[in-house]
Amino acid sequence: MKLSQLKYFQVVCKHNNLTRAAEELHISQPGLAHVIHELEQEFGLTLFLRQNKGLVLTEEGRKFLEEANLLLQQSDYFVSRMKFLGQSNQIIRMGLPPASATPFFPSIMHMLHRQSPQIKIDVVEIGSLTNQQKILDGELDAALISTNTPVSAAFGGYLLARTRICLYVAADHPFAEREQISLREVCSIPLVMPTEESFLTTNTLKTCAQNKLTPNIMLHTNQIAIVSQLVQNGTAGTLLFHGTLPECTAYRAIPVQEFDDVYIYLIWNQYNPLSTALKQLIRATKTAYSQPVVDFYCREIEAESPILNT
Repeated sequence: MKLSQLKYFQVVCKHNNLTRAAEELHISQPGLAHVIHELEQEFGLTLFLRQNKGLVLTEEGRKFLEEANLLLQQSDYFVSRMKFLGQSNQIIRMGLPPASATPFFPSIMHMLHRQSPQIKIDVVEIGSLTNQQKILDGELDAALISTNTPVSAAFGGYLLARTRICLYVAADHPFAEREQISLREVCSIPLVMPTEESFLTTNTLKTCAQNKLTPNIMLHTNQIAIVSQLVQNGTAGTLLFHGTLPECTAYRAIPVQEFDDVYIYLIWNQYNPLSTALKQLIRATKTAYSQPVVDFYCREIEAESPILNT
């Protein structure tokens, strides 16, 4: 027995006539008669009496119709619930560090919307270190992260870009004409930096400590618009990835000598099954970034880099 056979049986009962039922179902009358015969043969029942005026349900047929109606109602409910479940799985919980999200996430979102417009992104704006932990804890499905070390084997990852950390200062700042700058010089001016769970801030503090330096951080904020305004009006400098702030004559980006190149990844939990929505996000990312974007400030590296090969 197939559900389609029960649906055909319902329509025959509605019309009590094979010809009209076949017309509604857009199948041949002999084909429909064969379906009814198959049901009778399978269950050993006589469902209809054939009379001159049409078909008449037998008592067995009436009880069969009642049970068929209940089964088809349950089937419709099942389909409805599974569609609802499928729609709920179209939401991706994604962690975005503000600094790396600004230059890289819009292209991913644009491609995802073109390829899979039904998928929604629920964004959590937090730093790279917190993003990694939340993916392992199951609180996020995917995240962008920044790193200068190989990605843990616990994560699946796709490399989007290689970039440099730059000091941004106002165009009239004494450092503005420099082609590169030392970390000691960076520490001599007020800085506005992302919050402390961000890669940019933790990496800055770590590198400063290694060089016995202390950065003059006057403010922590993830609001890139505020950072940009404070740089432009000369209140402070900031350390960001090159390209985080759009090209503008009001400020300049200067690469910092002591910082290593930074790698931007899309990551997800390597050991969890990938939902359809997450697969589409990865596909959109690979389409938007078919090759890693390499910033022109980046240093020459060996082809066997352990980070590039993760």
